[in-house]
Formats: sequence, structure tokens, C-alpha cells
Amino acid sequence: MYIQTQLQTSKFENDELSELLSQMTFQIHSFGLWEEEHDTQIRYTTDDIEIVYYKKGGSTTIIGNKEYRCPQGSFLVLEPYQVNISKNEGEEAYAYYYFHFDMEPLHLKPQFLSLLTKHGPLVYPNEIRGFSEMFERLVNEAKEKDIGYSSIITSALIRIIVFIMRAQLKRGKEDAIITVHSPHIALVNDAIAYIQKHFHEPIRLYEMAQELGVSTSVLYKAFKNIMNLSPGEYIQQQKIHYVQQRLLLNESLTYLAQDLGYSSAYHLSKAFKQQVGISPRTYKQHYKNLTKQ
Repeated sequence: MYIQTQLQTSKFENDELSELLSQMTFQIHSFGLWEEEHDTQIRYTTDDIEIVYYKKGGSTTIIGNKEYRCPQGSFLVLEPYQVNISKNEGEEAYAYYYFHFDMEPLHLKPQFLSLLTKHGPLVYPNEIRGFSEMFERLVNEAKEKDIGYSSIITSALIRIIVFIMRAQLKRGKEDAIITVHSPHIALVNDAIAYIQKHFHEPIRLYEMAQELGVSTSVLYKAFKNIMNLSPGEYIQQQKIHYVQQRLLLNESLTYLAQDLGYSSAYHLSKAFKQQVGISPRTYKQHYKNLTKQ
């Protein structure tokens, strides 16, 4: 006897978030469990996206000039090229699970990060529940590395992403997910790949357009349409993010200017202040002061 289940259930329909995520692929760089029995303070940056789940102890984390008290059971999203200062103090032990990952296509990355963090990078335990057992199973999967384990861990990451985005959307009830359909998407992705390849060089719009087989005006308009930034604005944004990270590893502004194709440290400093709002020297001093607190 066969049961016609299609007659007993409602039609399975796609939704805006699922449609958006179906256009993305995720590359996990690392996943694991960090544990410590002593108070610690760590300052670090990362060039990928990190999602942290606090298993035990929580932390106080400073991102930019904002402080977040992250309780046990909460999620914290850390964007690339930010400086993060994590303070663990006052508890008997600390533990958190972490994903380091990136996503493609690159033109969707700004929208993806916005949906993850639009109303703040911290999601509280009362907003998302029931992940502790799942993380324990994932750690076993990562240790045993049975066939298909990476697919299981990636699917778990997507589930976490969905729940974080749901929590953000509930905070902002007026928010909407916009899916962009444009004939320029492939061109913009190729342009971003070109920028990454030539990141440590001066990047000229006409040379990039010539390489991609289009006019400069077509490339400019396509970039503006998809990214809401001109190619030049996007290149400078990405280079200054990189400089923010490298300055805190004590690399000199002169070296970074040469490394990234700026004509001088002066011009890099001017671009840095225009984007960040403070000079590179003030930026470094600001974070030195934060770590002394």
C-alpha cells in the first residue's frame, strides 16, 4: 500500500532567504573548540568571516569602539579586517566553538554580512536556542573525518547562518531581503576576481576593463549597479581594510604603501583617514590604549 503524501502536505515553496542562500557557496577554513581555564585577553584580526558560539564562560569583546558582553549560549559574528579584543575574566573556565569561513559569489558578500550583523554582531541565547548538542556532534565529525563529514559541517554552518539571519530580521521587522537579478553580475564577479589578483599593484580602471573585454563606462555602471560603489571606491575600501589589519601587526605605513601600489605613505595616510576617520598613527594608538584597559 502506498500513501500519496503529496496530497497530504502543503506545497513546498521557496522563500526570499532560501533563494538568496541558494546562490551562495561556503568554504570553511577551520572549525573547532577553543578551551581555557584561565582569564585571558586576546587582540586579533582575521581576513575571513568568523562565527563564535560561547559554550562556557562567555567574554567581553570590543569591536571597533563598541563593547559587547557575550554570555554563555550566545553567537558573535566577526567580520573580516576588524580588530577584535576579547577579554575572558571572572569565570572558572572558558570554551567556545568557532567557524572560520568565506563565501562566494563576491558581489553578494556585502549583503550577506549585512544580514548577519545588521542590528549588531551579537545574538543572545533567548533569540537562538538548542545548538549545544549539535556542536558536540560536529566536533566528533571533525575529529573522525568519516566520509561526508565536511558536508555535514557545512550544512550545520548554513543552518546557523539561517537562524542568525532570522534573529536579525525579527529585530528589524521592516527589513526585507532583496535578491538582485542583473545581467552585470558575472562581469562584476570577474572584476572583483581581477582586483584580488592584482591587489598588491596599482589597479587602473581602463586596464581592468580591457582585460575583461568591456568599456570603462560599462564596467563602472555595472559595478555601481551591483555593489553601490564605483570600482575605485571598492578597491580603496578593500585596501584600507587590509591596512587596518596589517598596522596592528606592526607593519610600517611606508612598507604598506609600497606593497599596495600607493605612490607614497602620505597618499595612503590620506586615503586611510578619509575612510576610517582617523590617521593611521591615531588608529594604532587607540587600540594600544584599549588593550591596556
